[in-house]
Amino acid sequence: MKPDVQHSSATFETTVTSEMTAVLDGNPIHPVYSTFWLSHHAEVAARRAIEPYFENDENAVGGELFIHHESMCAVGDTVRIVATVTKVHGRKIVCSIEAFSSSRRIATGHQTQIVLSNNTIASLVDEAYSLLAK
Repeated sequence: MKPDVQHSSATFETTVTSEMTAVLDGNPIHPVYSTFWLSHHAEVAARRAIEPYFENDENAVGGELFIHHESMCAVGDTVRIVATVTKVHGRKIVCSIEAFSSSRRIATGHQTQIVLSNNTIASLVDEAYSLLAK
């Protein structure tokens, strides 16, 4: 991992669509931006913040995601999510998360990723599939 990662940030921006609303088991719950999609987009922003700093033989896996969804956001509004690296501890990288609609902050949180060698990740994937086969 390249050391400049500790100064990194990235932004993900999207327009909320009807597909991003709150749905459970195929049933619409609320016609606003769902926590599910917010979480997904937070992961995208955090990944974009750290990915340019991987060495050629590295990648990362998610370790933790915490989202405090503070406010609703309507279909058609723009969401901007900012992920900023706040801590690097060994192979763990923590990004703070802030999400904004066009008019206010809608969420805060943090996301942790663990940087591993590609070989280590491949071994962990193989292990997961071997457990499935048992």
